[in-house]
This record gives sequence, structure tokens and C-alpha cells, in this order.
Amino acid sequence: EVGAAEAARDGKGKGNGKGYLPPAPPPKGKGKGKEIKEAPNIVTFKCMAHKLDGTELELTLHSNWNVDMARNQVGSQLGINAHRIKLILGDDVLEPQVCVTTAGVEEGSVLSIVILPPIYGSIAEHRLKVPDEVISAKIELHDALEGLGRLRPTV
Repeated sequence: EVGAAEAARDGKGKGNGKGYLPPAPPPKGKGKGKEIKEAPNIVTFKCMAHKLDGTELELTLHSNWNVDMARNQVGSQLGINAHRIKLILGDDVLEPQVCVTTAGVEEGSVLSIVILPPIYGSIAEHRLKVPDEVISAKIELHDALEGLGRLRPTV
């Protein structure tokens, strides 16, 4: 009788003698013959952003960025939460998930920066949907309490 180790060496053991694996079949159906396209050229460009008080920021953006990434850059430069920032181009408030170039931002564009009260940053961080009326009422209450001297500084 031949041992298992000897049979394996001789090519006569279990599972041996069936040859090698055949090459993979050519692709079928969807995607057959499609060539891989290179990613479009990503362009880096500069534009200006102005706060309502006249402060100017220079932004360096990439053509594949969405508006939210531009807001993050503004927030970083100003030291505030990006959720509190709205960017405006002309008459249009730029939506966070839209690509900057799709929104019309290009080399030399001038954006306006609107900074919302801190409550907006907190709401956005917690992914809450709060009606504008509720936020307005909260801000009015805050202002009234502050006017009466009833607010304590937070630590």
C-alpha cells in the first residue's frame, strides 16, 4: 500500500491528476469591452469670500469639491462650526451637497458668507430638523432673557 504522502508526490493521491485550473472566461454581458476612463482633470482655483462686516477670505477650492467642503474651509479660517455658514453666489444660496463648479463657482468668483447663530451648528451636528419658526422663537427668547440680565455665562 502506498502512503498518502507518497501518493501526493506521485500525483496519484486524492484530488491530484486533474491538471491545472483553466483560464478565466472572457467577460460577458454588461461592461464587456468597455474601456476604463480616466478621472476628469481636477482643477484647483482661488476665489474670494466676504463676510457682511467686510472681512475677506481667500479660498482655494478644487473643481470636484462640494459646497460643504468650501464651507469647512471657511469655518476653519474663521474658527467656527461650518454648519453655521451659508455661502451665497450672486442671488443663490449654495446647497451643501452640490459641486462647487456646478453651483457656478470658478476662478475669481466672489462669495458672500452668512454666519448663522450657534444654535444652527448644534442642530446640524445632532442631525435635527427644526422649523425656522422654532429657532426664531428660541433666539427671541434668548435676546429677551439677555436684556433682562437673566442669562448666566456658560462654561
